[in-house]
Amino acid sequence: MIDYIMSYLVVGAVWMGIWDLGFQKMPNNGVRIRYWLLWPFTLGAFVIGVINATIETWNDDEKM
Repeated sequence: MIDYIMSYLVVGAVWMGIWDLGFQKMPNNGVRIRYWLLWPFTLGAFVIGVINATIETWNDDEKM
């Protein structure tokens, strides 16, 4: 059980680091904790956004 918790926290820390250093600087530690502990929601929203943008780009190309 502890292995799953540690894996969850490590993946959250990696995702938070990627987001903090690569995309957007975190304004405070509260935001960092949310990204660290609730990473499945932000990662899922990011993946859905990328898929949606790709589909819209394909649809725009077909209209031309």
